[in-house]
Amino acid sequence: MSELYLLLLLFFFGCLGGFFAGLLGIGGGLVFIPVLSYFFGKLGIVDPDLTKAIISNSFFAIVFSGISASYGQYKKGHFYPRQVLTTSAGAVVASLLTSWIISQGSWYNKTSFTFIFIAVLILLNVRLYLKRHQEAKFQLSDYGSAKFIQAGVLAGAFAALSGLGGGFIMVMLFVQWLELDIKESTAISTGTIPFISIPLVIYYMIQQPQSYPVNTFHVGYILVYVMLPLIVGVLLVSPIGVKVAARSKPHTLKMVFIFFSIILVAKMLYEIL
Repeated sequence: MSELYLLLLLFFFGCLGGFFAGLLGIGGGLVFIPVLSYFFGKLGIVDPDLTKAIISNSFFAIVFSGISASYGQYKKGHFYPRQVLTTSAGAVVASLLTSWIISQGSWYNKTSFTFIFIAVLILLNVRLYLKRHQEAKFQLSDYGSAKFIQAGVLAGAFAALSGLGGGFIMVMLFVQWLELDIKESTAISTGTIPFISIPLVIYYMIQQPQSYPVNTFHVGYILVYVMLPLIVGVLLVSPIGVKVAARSKPHTLKMVFIFFSIILVAKMLYEIL
């Protein structure tokens, strides 16, 4: 493949991931991870660096998708700083603490917790489908900061235990536990994602890989020349996803969210079976 073709392909998947990040508030990792897995494999990167490269660069792209989509939400008057900050605080603390607890013992089994996560996700999706036409019962003003901190803690802990981003769980918690409007839920999730991702990106930026190609410019694990076209696509299209979400009916967004949840479940099952 020519270099131009590869750059255009990265740009296209950046656009795709950015669109769904803006539409659903899930960051776009479901698109970025398989694409980066392919490209980094082609570059000759091998484990243990390959897994770290995929995770770190995916989070790097997610930071930009979250910031860009949040700016789009802000322009539409749908940015909620109190809820974003309190949810972020709970999620960051819970994910770091859970990760530390996992590292201290041998009790954790990723396959077992992945099955648990899949079961929870299936139950939540069934419930979401059955109530897809139900309107939100509560508004953001009905809840104090404590509820959003609790939601952040649950999402952060699930993210650490499952090895996945917390966007799916966050939106589910907001819609089904707090019974908020799905558009408000995705807006809060979108704003929270950069706060969760930035500490991880910084961590990987100060680490040094062993199997990266010679003469390849990188900052720690972040491969700048690979990520640049991807991020350009993200920045251009994620605001469009926000606009489409604003014009969509809530039950339509719920069905799209369920569709992506099914893809996520299929992906997890493929990885562990």
